[in-house]
Amino acid sequence: MLAGFALNGQVLVSEDFNTLTPGNLGTDVTGATAGQNSWFTLNGANTDYQITTIDAAHGQSLTIAGYNSYDATPNSTLNSRLAAKFGTATPTVGNNIVHGKFDLYTGAPGSNGQIQMRVWGADGTASRTLGGFLYNTATGVLTGLATVNNTGTGTPGPTTYSWGLAAAPGVILQPNTWYTLSFHYNRTTGAVTFFFPGGSGSVSGGTTYTLIPGMMAEDVYLYNIASTGNMVSKTAGFDNILVEFSNATNLSTTEVPTKNAELSLYPNPVSDILNIKTKEKVQSASIFDMTGRKMEARVMDNTVDVTNLERGTYIINIQTEKGTTSEKFIKK
Repeated sequence: MLAGFALNGQVLVSEDFNTLTPGNLGTDVTGATAGQNSWFTLNGANTDYQITTIDAAHGQSLTIAGYNSYDATPNSTLNSRLAAKFGTATPTVGNNIVHGKFDLYTGAPGSNGQIQMRVWGADGTASRTLGGFLYNTATGVLTGLATVNNTGTGTPGPTTYSWGLAAAPGVILQPNTWYTLSFHYNRTTGAVTFFFPGGSGSVSGGTTYTLIPGMMAEDVYLYNIASTGNMVSKTAGFDNILVEFSNATNLSTTEVPTKNAELSLYPNPVSDILNIKTKEKVQSASIFDMTGRKMEARVMDNTVDVTNLERGTYIINIQTEKGTTSEKFIKK
């Protein structure tokens, strides 16, 4: 299932768990000794990390069971469970984009905590989160994770934030459901683009932060974290994990955002005016290139003037009263 993506990139981590032995992922939850296929586990019990079959379509997957309560003790190890795998690839010249992809199974409702998927890497001698996702198990809201330089209020310097992906109430995931999530981190610009069912979002610059280019992807971390007020053990599933170094040309042919059947673009390819066909009123529209950089374009009701765009592939985020939809178009 991952082979189509790996053909064009330098793979850092690739895992579908199908070759692993069902049962415990490892035998050591101190993080000192690797388990199956070089996965490390930290906190909880060995039985909290299981290779199992959630459904036939995915084959074997990894499940992580969280703490069934919440410990208010500072720096308590009871609240978190994490599995990690370390990569070794180094990007060649031209492969300036880190592409991270995960399948997440949200599990049963009723807990109060977070499920996180992160790609960690090096910023000089410091370890930082390049990109990832956070799923709030209490609200069902999905947000993106990315690190930027804080220049506004609070402590200045590199800070990892949870980024909203849509207007309130946000991107809501349903319980007991699989979702495919991915992101791109551009090592040249520092921009991060998130892809999720029904749309995409981007961290490409702001007035209270600056981007951090040049970070080097190294590791994949999967978290199950209990929050204040939690009273049940939450089990989440993970599958089809891929982290690779690639480039905009390759990614433009593999990363296709989910489409809205009631919305379409024409003409596509387009040379000047792009029309948005939808029954809903277009509230706003924004265009990004395949590196996550926001482009200037004039939006007029259901039309967008793309005359000044360079030739290439772009993603347009279209906001209607039903939410945000992402579509891909080609400027010729």
